[in-house]
Amino acid sequence: MSMPSEPLVTAIVLGTFGLLFVRKIGLYPLSRSITAAVGAVVVILIGAISPSKALASIDAGTILLLFGMLAHVEALAQSGFYGWAATQLVQRTGTPRRLTLGALGLSAAMSAVALNDATVILLTPVLIQAVRGADLDPVPPLVAVVLGANIGSLATPLGNPQNAYILSHSPLTTVKFVRVLAPVAVLGLGIAGVMMFPLTDGRSFSIELSAPDLDRAWAVSSGGFLLLTVVLLAALPGVNPGVIAASIGVLHIAWVQLFRRVPGNEILGHIDWDIIVLFVGIFVLVGGLEGTVLVRTLETFTQGWPLAGATFVLSNLMSNVPAVVLLSTAITDQQGWYILAAVSTLAGNATPIASAATLIVLDQTSRNGVTISVRRLIRIGLPVAVVTSVAAVIVIQYLM
Repeated sequence: MSMPSEPLVTAIVLGTFGLLFVRKIGLYPLSRSITAAVGAVVVILIGAISPSKALASIDAGTILLLFGMLAHVEALAQSGFYGWAATQLVQRTGTPRRLTLGALGLSAAMSAVALNDATVILLTPVLIQAVRGADLDPVPPLVAVVLGANIGSLATPLGNPQNAYILSHSPLTTVKFVRVLAPVAVLGLGIAGVMMFPLTDGRSFSIELSAPDLDRAWAVSSGGFLLLTVVLLAALPGVNPGVIAASIGVLHIAWVQLFRRVPGNEILGHIDWDIIVLFVGIFVLVGGLEGTVLVRTLETFTQGWPLAGATFVLSNLMSNVPAVVLLSTAITDQQGWYILAAVSTLAGNATPIASAATLIVLDQTSRNGVTISVRRLIRIGLPVAVVTSVAAVIVIQYLM
């Protein structure tokens, strides 16, 4: 089979990346994972990458790390913890301002140790119920969930999929990652809080929400498995992080099955396998671009502000996960990896394209009859994304 033209391959890959944030074309729904998988199949079929190279391009460590974290998140979710925490937040705040800032902080804290998409999925329904019941402006608290989820997820390599990829693919260890980027996340959270403050008010509201069942022993044990994963990742930098996370994830599921008498397949059946399929597709798509003009051009954006600018723009054109995988092919020093992790994550607050968390909130609100204007969302999120990204690069350059 003759090799396909380079412009054709580039167009297919970039077109696939562009479709990742499209939820529907006409009457036909689209799935990010299937879009990426179909694009990967196409680049294999046209000969842009051989089946053996396609298989080799899939980073097993990243896939295992994601599986382990997804297992932890689902086990913790089934304990009732997320719904309980969100209900406590709503009932203890009492004003739109405290609710918004509380949602920002709670979302950030949860996303620091578990995948941010899951945090948004599990917190949003309770907040929707609260803003509808108390007749509040839904935008500030729900946008705060997105901002907190993205900013908080920067603190550790377990907070979002692109950080998991960077931990598995770069020379950074968990300790190095947290030492540099946790302060950046704290600073970003403070900036977001200050910028969100004028958008809320202090009038009182009262609402009674039915508290979901919480299995405290289960929740505490699940938190223990998450903590054990973080400790082992920090203590064993020479061991593949994917192997550690997946192993503890399997033990976590086994514990639930043995001591809570919940079949393991109930955990596995609710794991978000879409993320796994999405990454497999993206790995193959980026592998198909090897040696192209696009990749050679991106190799000039490897450090400092040029890398930060390229990361911010690409994240908002094709979403942050493919942007990170694509830009990572040329990074040669640790500062570049820190900037890539920070800016790709913080850029997720700018537009719905950049981060799945924003799309999740928009989808859940529309299905529950709550209207959030995309224009207003961008008007809030874009300035936060720009200011926090600039601050992050300055701090990283200072610390390095």
